[in-house]
Amino acid sequence: MAVHKLEGGGMGRPRLVSDDAILDATRQVLAELGPVKLTLAAVGARSGLAPPTLMQRFGSKRGLLLAAAARSPLMVLRAAEEAEARNESPLAALRTFALTAVADLNFREELADPEFRQHALAHSAAVVGSCARLYQSAVQAGELRADTDVPALARHTLVCLTGARQVWSVNGWGTLREFLTDQLDQTITPNRRLPESTV
Repeated sequence: MAVHKLEGGGMGRPRLVSDDAILDATRQVLAELGPVKLTLAAVGARSGLAPPTLMQRFGSKRGLLLAAAARSPLMVLRAAEEAEARNESPLAALRTFALTAVADLNFREELADPEFRQHALAHSAAVVGSCARLYQSAVQAGELRADTDVPALARHTLVCLTGARQVWSVNGWGTLREFLTDQLDQTITPNRRLPESTV
């Protein structure tokens, strides 16, 4: 028999909206407004819950943002798995994953806060680790050169896409996805394995 957590210490209605659904809504609002302009009312409107209910669940706006930040590395790993499932080519999976994972990398105004910084570091480690695993698969599949420095390329991918997003936010060259794809391709291309000469 399923056990439902109740709002209000067990004296209210069952939780019809899961914490994951609330945190998904939080990510969406963050993408639109950023952490400074994010409000419990905006997240509540997106998740279908009143701000007092969010306060009851997470304690405060800070608590909600911390919960979203703590969940971020797991979302990175899920994104990598989903990208691999949709693509046969390791490099195609890398491209799909990287363009998804970078979405959370520009909301770091809280880095002076040790708790937020800890989660940001975990997020970055998950991105770099997933990129390294996909790049290693690309080496084994013959898509990248055998002498590719996989750890360095994985770190550079994080730097490239994080910086590219900031540059695009100022200059707006094309669409964000087009610009990020172009920068990612320029990062990967020097490591591509050239087809063997038929001469």
